[in-house]
Amino acid sequence: MRILLSILLCATTLVAHAHRQHHVWTEVERNPNTGLVEISHRMHMQDALSVLQLAGEDKTSLPVESVEALAEIALYVDRRFAVWPRCQDTKVQSLELVGAGIDDDFIYVFQEMQLTGQLHELVFTSTLLQDIEPYAASFVNLLTPAGQFTYQFAQESPNQQPEVVHCVNTQLTH
Repeated sequence: MRILLSILLCATTLVAHAHRQHHVWTEVERNPNTGLVEISHRMHMQDALSVLQLAGEDKTSLPVESVEALAEIALYVDRRFAVWPRCQDTKVQSLELVGAGIDDDFIYVFQEMQLTGQLHELVFTSTLLQDIEPYAASFVNLLTPAGQFTYQFAQESPNQQPEVVHCVNTQLTH
């Protein structure tokens, strides 16, 4: 009976010490109706509160659902996420911050841009949450007609996709 009780106490202790991992999930896809590339970043509420603490003492007292707090979180994302073309004929125009919102226990930050070229011809960097938690990871899901590609960014991995980007020649030859 003592052995069973000891095992139960150990299991309870392990569960009590377990903690949530720090991740940001980003999805990038082209809207077929507008032609714009839409980017959405999803961050856990606790991580968003840490972002506000990082922003300064005057920001920590803001309610996370306030316009000011959401704007601060959106600016944090905007400064730590970048995209650029790798191919010569691919052009990225105006990566713009669109807004932020809350859904359940997550904060969403939205960006959009105009793109001449293919989604798979883009290169990303993301350092989201790495200044808050050293083991944080950022995942970028690129949703293309050819399928989904997922890239992970963390301090121990490169800040750029490891795959070779295959450029599409858009010039017609006669």
